[in-house]
Amino acid sequence: MKKLATVLCLSALATAVYAQGTVNFNNTSTTLVSTNRGGTIGNATGAGAFNYALVTAASTVTTITQDDLMGTTWTFTGLYGSQIGPAGRFAGTPVSTGAATTTGWAAGEVRSFAIVGWSANLAGNSGNAWDTIRNQLITGAWVNPAGFFGVSGRGFGASGGGASGLPSFSLFGAPTAQGTPIGTGFALAVVPEPGTFALLGLGAAGLFIFRRRN
Repeated sequence: MKKLATVLCLSALATAVYAQGTVNFNNTSTTLVSTNRGGTIGNATGAGAFNYALVTAASTVTTITQDDLMGTTWTFTGLYGSQIGPAGRFAGTPVSTGAATTTGWAAGEVRSFAIVGWSANLAGNSGNAWDTIRNQLITGAWVNPAGFFGVSGRGFGASGGGASGLPSFSLFGAPTAQGTPIGTGFALAVVPEPGTFALLGLGAAGLFIFRRRN
């Protein structure tokens, strides 16, 4: 009996240690993604034409800058999203729900997060690989000068799932007991010449106040 209890205890600890948080990667009708070409602003359109990556940082990080994305302040979670049918809307995998399990963001752990987006033609032959996009950001040598790139404001909160028993955390939407998601849409801009690139919407959500769980 003692052996069984020990095994169950160790199993529970292992589950807690390796439990991953779950997030909802859908944006909403009020947080649409737009593009800007030649001064004309419109919603991002075309299923699969734009890809998105979830990046995360410590809960104490309040802004996201170009240097941050090239450095180690913000890290890629391994989660991608993609443009779906409705203009300006995207979802993660599976597309039907947008819910996915993150790596490096344990259930119930409070973290900052943001969404980085780009047009599929920026990835070359690498699909939606964030490493390829990040390398172009660092070097300024973009695969396609007509491509789009941009980043959302910052949100933060506690992911769900795993041992915490919390529901999955919505990355976009209104504040909840788990935290403050991204509350506004963001723009993707045509990538300019090296040295002149400036990310859009930097830190737009940096002043959100986290509401702790009761």
